[in-house]
Amino acid sequence: MKKTIIGGVLAIIGTLGHLAVIIIAAKNMASEWSTPPGRLLSTVCELGMLGILFIFFAILITGLVVLGIEYFKKG
Repeated sequence: MKKTIIGGVLAIIGTLGHLAVIIIAAKNMASEWSTPPGRLLSTVCELGMLGILFIFFAILITGLVVLGIEYFKKG
């Protein structure tokens, strides 16, 4: 039960972190961008938040993995 709560909290933190980065990037959109990464990702890179985005992605994936392990654990 404890691991399920930890996994859920990590997943929520990762989701809220992504949401925060996207909101910050949406308020400061880049005026010039290239097509492959798109305007949002270009803005995130321009603001220097790409590392933070990857950290929150790792936290989200860790939380989902913990939840998945606990879901499929027999016992």
